[in-house]
Amino acid sequence: MTGPCNLTESFVDANVSIQPGAYILVNVNNVAVYMGRSDSDLNSRLKDHMPSQETNISIKRTGPTSFYFKNTQFAKDAYILECNWYHKYNPTCNISHPAKNSCDWFCPVCGL
Repeated sequence: MTGPCNLTESFVDANVSIQPGAYILVNVNNVAVYMGRSDSDLNSRLKDHMPSQETNISIKRTGPTSFYFKNTQFAKDAYILECNWYHKYNPTCNISHPAKNSCDWFCPVCGL
């Protein structure tokens, strides 16, 4: 995992690949507030969370300033990583378990 990294478009463009991956948004106290993944373009997905682009009121309210991330080769690997981080960090703005894109994907922690 890489981070903490400044949540800026220039940093994302310079350092985050256009491939699958997972990420954790953190506040100024380095507390996980939200996590997610992209099954194809982590670079673009992170840009959705820029302060001027964020549409989720709960995430906006927590004021994420930094993020951690890891690119993966495959979408399923991004899902597994997101599940592991979801159970480990219990981010405040995630209201449900990470969604799976295939019926043969299962959470390595809880089996969902």
